[in-house]
Amino acid sequence: MKTLILAMTLFSVNAFAWGPTGHRTVGLVAERFLNTDTLIKVFEILDNQTMARVSTWPDEVKSEPATYSHTYNWHYTDWSDASHDHDETISSGKLIGAINEQVSVLKDAKASKDKKAFALKFLIHLIGDVHMPLHVGNGLDRGGNACKVLFHNQATNLHALWDEGMINFTGLSFTELTSFIMQGKSREQILGWKSGTVLDWALESKKLRSLVYPAEVSQRSEPLSVKQYCRTDITVAQEDMPKLSYEYSYKFVPVLEQRLFQAGLRLAMVLNEALK
Repeated sequence: MKTLILAMTLFSVNAFAWGPTGHRTVGLVAERFLNTDTLIKVFEILDNQTMARVSTWPDEVKSEPATYSHTYNWHYTDWSDASHDHDETISSGKLIGAINEQVSVLKDAKASKDKKAFALKFLIHLIGDVHMPLHVGNGLDRGGNACKVLFHNQATNLHALWDEGMINFTGLSFTELTSFIMQGKSREQILGWKSGTVLDWALESKKLRSLVYPAEVSQRSEPLSVKQYCRTDITVAQEDMPKLSYEYSYKFVPVLEQRLFQAGLRLAMVLNEALK
């Protein structure tokens, strides 16, 4: 049991947002909605690399802490369940501010190509992050990283399940996933989703976040600020971990797919405005 918990803890520390398939999907969806002039500028800035190709770069550079450690807390923000308004000054994560900063760089005519490339790569990634419900965390369980669950009898955590677990279980490549989620969207839906600010999108994630936590396996008599299976002060036995499988995927894969589509659509909206 101790070995299992240690392995899960190590995995949670290294969990990425959406995983490669999710981020590449956001990048490819965005390319489908870019204006022609914007698409040309994007390829110029990225030296003809695709948005899908560079979408995972902000996670990959976590291997270079001496250069990029200042970006580590750009990938998430905290917004407690009890707070109506978001205050990033009290959050350890700076996701909202980081997105706005990258947009400002892209709008700056005096910014160098290197600075624009850095900003663009991060913007592609971070707009994906803000649409992942657990990247707008409650401030109690490390964005679900501390929440031990079983997915088809495999130990993981809630954050990792949303990052990669459910996506990988579909067996789809990012091009297949993009093709599937592009289908069946009405003009009214697309127009409705092409709206709002980064803060609005974070609020959507906050509202969804409250729905993605599975019920407790066993009820406890004492009130808890976090779910029993999310506690870090005790060893959580497997029998107390939620056992998730097809029912959970059936309920939430459509939600996950919608968030990926919205992220790509809105990324294109931001870039069409910033690079016009």
